[in-house]
Amino acid sequence: MTIPKRRLPGTAYFLSPVCDRKEFRLKPTGETKAAFAFTLVESAMKHGVDIIAVMQMSSHYHAVVYDRLGTLSDFLRDFHGLMGKFGSARDEVENTKFWSAEDSETVEIGDMDTLVDCVAYTLANPTKDFIVERPEQWMGVMTPVEALGSGIGKIFQRPKRFFDAEGTTSEAVMLCSDYPWELDELLPLDKFKERVKARVEAYVTDAKAEVAAGRREFSGVEMAKKLSVWHSAERPVSGEVGRKAKPRKRVAAARQGRLQAMLEGLLAFRKAHRKAWRALSRGVREVMFPAGSWMAWRFYGAQREAAVNETLEAPS
Repeated sequence: MTIPKRRLPGTAYFLSPVCDRKEFRLKPTGETKAAFAFTLVESAMKHGVDIIAVMQMSSHYHAVVYDRLGTLSDFLRDFHGLMGKFGSARDEVENTKFWSAEDSETVEIGDMDTLVDCVAYTLANPTKDFIVERPEQWMGVMTPVEALGSGIGKIFQRPKRFFDAEGTTSEAVMLCSDYPWELDELLPLDKFKERVKARVEAYVTDAKAEVAAGRREFSGVEMAKKLSVWHSAERPVSGEVGRKAKPRKRVAAARQGRLQAMLEGLLAFRKAHRKAWRALSRGVREVMFPAGSWMAWRFYGAQREAAVNETLEAPS
């Protein structure tokens, strides 16, 4: 079986899903931006996931979310499923993958220092990728730094194509940034925004220095607009296999002690899950899966231990 995913309530995640073969299927046209924001918000509201920050690029997106109920897999299933079906309808194709199963990652965030870094990385991505001089010049759906935790944002109408006008979905959604109270107790919102803004500006300064030195150049929004949705970004070294393959990151924390504890907890979860799965496969019905188990619980009706909400570590 595949490596089991742990979904504990009260966990923050850094998401980096990539389109299949790094194609530009998320190219931010008006209609695709509306579909992206609409399906993201609808799925998040349905499954109790708080969106802290998001950035839609052409071949991928980054997001930082807070999974209050341990339902991240349900959220991703609905969001990616709807967005994939919309892409197939828009591009008039069948039996074509929208998302890559190999390059997409969900990383558990262990402390507030890492949360700040992940949010800043998300918001600075168009500049880090040398597309625009400043992130706000990018054309994709994004969370502005000043809007972090505001609870208000841009309104997106339900796209007319693919979505049933008489269906049960909303006519419009507001894509806003939430900052859960659990995080505010660890790092007040004003301090959080201040640290994120400083980190974003550092990314911008570094990128401009690379351009000024002649080592890189900004490709610009107009170039991004010209490229087809079937254009594929160059595959980086991390796409290699075998000995050169880059290890998949599953957890992240700034302090070494916290990171080590998270790794040990994840390995213990996998060991317990493997043992329970083998018992279930042999027909044992009274088997208890570890807290955070998702697939065995959702699809096979297995019992799982009660979960205790994860708590991020306070900032240094």
